[in-house]
Amino acid sequence: MRLIFPLHLRRMCSHKHSHPLTFTYHNIESGFHVGLNTIHPAKFRKHVQYIAKINQSQDRRKHISIAFDDGYESVYTNAFPIMEEYNLKGIVFPISGYIGKTNDWDITFGVNRTMHLTESQLKTLSKHGWEIGSHSHLHRSFRWIKSEEIKDEVVTSKRIIESIIGKKITSFCLPFGDYTIKAVEIIENAKYINLFMQLPLLKRVPTISNIQFQYYRSIYSTDSVKSLENKYQKINREHLKESFIHSFSTATVLVKEML
Repeated sequence: MRLIFPLHLRRMCSHKHSHPLTFTYHNIESGFHVGLNTIHPAKFRKHVQYIAKINQSQDRRKHISIAFDDGYESVYTNAFPIMEEYNLKGIVFPISGYIGKTNDWDITFGVNRTMHLTESQLKTLSKHGWEIGSHSHLHRSFRWIKSEEIKDEVVTSKRIIESIIGKKITSFCLPFGDYTIKAVEIIENAKYINLFMQLPLLKRVPTISNIQFQYYRSIYSTDSVKSLENKYQKINREHLKESFIHSFSTATVLVKEML
């Protein structure tokens, strides 16, 4: 069946990462964790050193931005002080319903219990020049819930986070990278300007005129500095590996729905 999009949805995004390029991390922590989303602080420091060197360029289009999905407390305790050493600022996407709480929205395998950023920590990051965005209220996939629920996820998170930091937030990161046309419309109507999602491998994503899709590259525990260089140079095999790892998030959503 052929889908016909309204006229304002027919402009399509090309498969190019945004400028400046954004590398997105999750948890920056030592210790044992199941999965690939946790990076040891020592490895993260090497990544930051590489990024800081790249960002010495006078051409800001060649810079690399650093973002953090989910808003784990380790962003404040481990990533923040390292980035301060190199005068780098980040953008963090907290889940408003889990501020100051542990991540029971996720499948933790009984060992991945992780604390999220507190209100005080979010305020401190904001005061130090970090951008605070939103990653929804309860981190539910927008592909599996009703429009009214999507609206509640988007609007509630914006209201809560803005009340904490005392600033307007304009960037939204899609939970699990899942979207629908209706979800994009709802996000635009909530006055977000930037919509972050992982760079698609094959799909072309329709956009709405006032929303800027910001395609990021995901960074996992398997990524060395060389991997980052390859992502920066747009080496295809890195994009393939990245997309393969990201595909497991779909399985995570399905398992969570069944529990």
